[in-house]
Amino acid sequence: MRFPGLSLSGLTMSRRLVCLAFLLVAACATTAAGPDDTARRAALAPDHPEDEAGTPVDLTRLSHSPQEARRFIVRREALKVGLVNYIDPTRTELVSRQFTGETVVFKLDNTGDTGPLWDAAADRAAEMVSEYGWPEAQLKWEPVPEGRVALVRVESIGIPAGARAGDDVPVRVVLLGNASEIRGGYVYPTPLRNKLGRTVAYLREGYLPIHPKDAVTDEQREDAKLMEKRDGVGRVTFLLRKGVRLAGNVRADDLTADQIIMPLTREIEPGSGKFRRTLSAELVPQVITQIEHLMAEAKLPCKATTEGDNLIVTPLGVREATLRQVFERIQSLSVTITPQNQVIVVFDEEVVRVVIYGPVKHRLLIRDVAMTVDPFTRNSTMSSPQPLRFRVHCRVLKRADPGSSRRYGIPNAEEAAAGRRPDGDLGRVRLSWSRWDEKGRMVADGTDEIGTTDLGDILRVLWTRGMGPAEALAFVLEAKESLALSCELGFNWRKVDVDALRREMEADTAASRNR
Repeated sequence: MRFPGLSLSGLTMSRRLVCLAFLLVAACATTAAGPDDTARRAALAPDHPEDEAGTPVDLTRLSHSPQEARRFIVRREALKVGLVNYIDPTRTELVSRQFTGETVVFKLDNTGDTGPLWDAAADRAAEMVSEYGWPEAQLKWEPVPEGRVALVRVESIGIPAGARAGDDVPVRVVLLGNASEIRGGYVYPTPLRNKLGRTVAYLREGYLPIHPKDAVTDEQREDAKLMEKRDGVGRVTFLLRKGVRLAGNVRADDLTADQIIMPLTREIEPGSGKFRRTLSAELVPQVITQIEHLMAEAKLPCKATTEGDNLIVTPLGVREATLRQVFERIQSLSVTITPQNQVIVVFDEEVVRVVIYGPVKHRLLIRDVAMTVDPFTRNSTMSSPQPLRFRVHCRVLKRADPGSSRRYGIPNAEEAAAGRRPDGDLGRVRLSWSRWDEKGRMVADGTDEIGTTDLGDILRVLWTRGMGPAEALAFVLEAKESLALSCELGFNWRKVDVDALRREMEADTAASRNR
């Protein structure tokens, strides 16, 4: 799913769910259609609160039938979308409070670095004698033959809640050479510093916990649990639960948590320097709650908040995952959004359809809508507005009335089965439409009055009159800009081209025939 949108903000094109605004550059060709009143009534047939999507629409063979109209125009109460569609990964800031330090592990049993990597470890050990103030007299007799030492990096993995100066904190130990095992080795005092160079903690001198298979006593077995090997792609790492102590003069800000700051804006056009919000304020609480819940399920508890146009996620407590890994997990989350105060209109490119998400009351037009030219070209500095081959004027004759039931006369399943309807109605509109050929000549026109102001119903009727995908999307944009509809449109910064999508379908069909 690519950026089902919650306001005009950018996104890359994909064959998944993408949003509507600024989607089309040129109108998609439409085929002639002339449905009778039976077809019109079928397009307006009552449906459940959430319509069935049906079979994907084939852009290469549009029939403009009522059945096709119902497949192309779909209504839903909520949408599920990848969180990555609302943030800009390229402008995300990872604020790390991590502290690290290199050291050398001695007294290994032929499991240390070998070859040129052993040379590097031995040279680094000699440097650390003066760099860390290790006892030169003692180190002079420390054996460093090949396979007996290993160069490692010690790095923090978060601060336990309530940690104070002098407390032990868990760390990750990363093997930098080709050593295979460091448990049972000996380490000398090593300062761990943050990115500002301040010493935050110390690796204490002494033997590291031994391998569980070498444990003999109960005390050794318990001690062995303090260091666990983590095999994976890339470098070998160990989790050391005890052995690093926070410095006595550690600052309070060094003990604060890491942060992932993700902008909820995207650039309208690459290089324009103009940004639009991607997630409306009404939907932010829903997203925050789900982020915290889903990350807790992934055993990466986080706290999510917003400040201005930024979504800020703070990992809580100790974790083995790096800050980058936490961010990648966040990007992979899918959240379910239920609009409350407006509808969200998106174009589902995967199965080729327009999907209207949100409550009925916000699907209802409250003003007239006129569409004669492609609104996506109206403000273009490159060319004049392009006339559409399907044009329409939608006049609201009667606004919808919710009635005392607040349900606009729409029956539930039980009422429909019993032939009953609640009070209220969906209003009434008059649709004056016309179709034009490539030479700018009108080939058909007509007028329909229908007993609804529901955007979905209106688009379905117009579809049976010959409206194509491009015009359907253009109509929604006109409705939004004329304040006839309370909605949010997605924004695709590269503008999905329905004509290109149709050509791709034709190519796929031809390829399948040649197999």
